[in-house]
Amino acid sequence: MSPQVADRNLLLLEAARLYYEHHLNQAQIATKLKVSRPGVSRLLQEARDAGIVKIQIVDPNASGTRLEAALREKYSLKYVIVVPSDKNDGVLKSRLGSALINLLDQILAENTTLGISWGSTLQAATEHLKSRRIKNMTVVQLNGGVSKAELDTHASEIAGRMGENYHAIPYLLPLPAIVDTAELKTAITSDRHIAKTLKRAREADIAAFTIGAFGSKSVLVQADYFEEDEVQALIQQGAVADICSRLIKADGSICSPELDDRTIGIELEELKDKPFSIAVAGGANKAKAIKAGLAGRYFMSLITDEDVALSLLGED
Repeated sequence: MSPQVADRNLLLLEAARLYYEHHLNQAQIATKLKVSRPGVSRLLQEARDAGIVKIQIVDPNASGTRLEAALREKYSLKYVIVVPSDKNDGVLKSRLGSALINLLDQILAENTTLGISWGSTLQAATEHLKSRRIKNMTVVQLNGGVSKAELDTHASEIAGRMGENYHAIPYLLPLPAIVDTAELKTAITSDRHIAKTLKRAREADIAAFTIGAFGSKSVLVQADYFEEDEVQALIQQGAVADICSRLIKADGSICSPELDDRTIGIELEELKDKPFSIAVAGGANKAKAIKAGLAGRYFMSLITDEDVALSLLGED
């Protein structure tokens, strides 16, 4: 670190302490530090941006916002986090990902196995990881994620980064999400190493996953698992969402048992038995898909955005 950077950090620290700990106003700080009053405002903002100052809002009743409380009550959920909506998809996914990491840091403990799926929202979550060692922790990939197309699902990368962050052992599934036949799936999952990883996924204490809206633009289609005629046939059968690469109808039931038999990873019924099953999904186009997941009772905790929350509550 250069002397200039070190001096700047000391100035930021001093301004922050005078304002937040000693409760001086900005005019008093300006006089004390011999800077302008707008300069003090910039110093305080810079201190927040640099992570020197972290502001935490604590709900004394642990009740959350009105939307969170209403969703918990209507759908009998354990945890609900509602983040601000945003038209920028990247901004929204970053907010959802940050909320997931904050929740995980509250519930992770030693001897925990964390099951993690894949997708762009979970990829965004890894950008918010805060390094922490958790004794005897394991991270396991919940479903296959190797794409047939050029699309990078980041499946192994997400689980790997989670494991590295928490100093945990990662167990990966370097396999396709869906294979061509049930017989091929049986042959693959009979391998003792893969079978051991899938067993860990089934026994995971916490499962964190996204929910996709099924259609021509869904990740599974972009990953080249379905041709367009297959997509339309599945929509005709009622497919509205995918959870851990498994397609479900609006009532939460499996859309195609034949397709489900060719899907590698945790089964949706196994998600119901988790102490913590956390769905992370947002964006107006996801409301119907999330509602299908709620109908199937596949998760007890939900992280979403305000627009989706209003839709789920019938207030849009």
